[in-house]
Amino acid sequence: MAIRLGESIYHGKIDNSVKGVVTGEIVIEGFHDTLVLNLKGNCHPDLAGRVLTFRNPSIEMLDPYVSDALTSAQDGFVGEMTASKKRKIHTLSAEEFQKATPEEREAAYVWKNTLYLEWFSHYCGRIVIEAVDYKLAIDEPRWELNDEEIAEQVHQANTAMNMHLTMAVEMFQETNEEIRANEAEIDPHANDEFVWEKRLAQSDRRADAFHALMEEARTLEEMEQLAELAYEDKDEEEFSGPGPDFSEDADNYERDEYKPTREVAAICRSIKKLCKGLIKDGYDEMIGLPEQGEFLSLMVKSQTVSDMTMGDSGSGFERGFLIAHAKREIARSQRVVSGLTIFKQDCEPVPSVVPKLWELRDLLVNLAGKIRA
Repeated sequence: MAIRLGESIYHGKIDNSVKGVVTGEIVIEGFHDTLVLNLKGNCHPDLAGRVLTFRNPSIEMLDPYVSDALTSAQDGFVGEMTASKKRKIHTLSAEEFQKATPEEREAAYVWKNTLYLEWFSHYCGRIVIEAVDYKLAIDEPRWELNDEEIAEQVHQANTAMNMHLTMAVEMFQETNEEIRANEAEIDPHANDEFVWEKRLAQSDRRADAFHALMEEARTLEEMEQLAELAYEDKDEEEFSGPGPDFSEDADNYERDEYKPTREVAAICRSIKKLCKGLIKDGYDEMIGLPEQGEFLSLMVKSQTVSDMTMGDSGSGFERGFLIAHAKREIARSQRVVSGLTIFKQDCEPVPSVVPKLWELRDLLVNLAGKIRA
């Protein structure tokens, strides 16, 4: 997976004053040392032969997981380095965007120049800095690339990218093989909540791995190619579905389909009403917080659990499957509340949604208990 540093950069310098070599220094908020670049290749014509300095006016702390993956010495190859790439940016705030019509959203976009710095480190893989609001300073060129040198740099960057994508596909395939091996050990006829949790955990791992692979793509066409390559070695029988002798009514497969009681239906309605109220009244104060994404997932997936439990999808689900899903949202609600309370500084008010989130958590616990009973 590419390491993206744009939001955590404090300031930096890219120096392509010597043809065929790009050096530089980059200071990152949350990383213990300065990144020192020593790369083979050249920047795009707008930066070739020049020294670029940049500063980020809005800095965010680097994720510790990303920090652990970085090394100070950045030796490798130049990818795509330019300060004139175009990017479509919307001009509405998050609140305005939510309220806007599709026509208003489309009209609110503007095109801006983007700083795009990409290189391939021997130790860290692909690293990308992409930003539209940096303060830039570019000096006069000492030399310029000719057409042959431009083509050579494009070829080198594409070669490095293709090697990186090949490794990314291989990593996904290795992860997927491990997941398939784990799935093969799960009893296909068991339907209790703990088995379903194992199945869902493997499904999450595959989804995360595939999402990481898709993030490597730079274009829609590249994304489609990666998706095709990722599964090219799968056995055909894995896609063939149940065999001709399969039957859900077979003696060796007892389906524990859940039928909701009136009490359970009432709990489900309360969950849906509470979630809709939280989105309507509490979303504004969640905007910009690290827990915003998890909060939205909790709202959507808690309502989904309620719909599945009440049979709103048109068919009954197995008891263990429903309990496993409810337990996942219980855990998610606790993560959101912990993030909103435990890790807040004294000067930051605790969001008013917290008591309602505890209420949602209690409803989910009650729901799981009633389904299990």
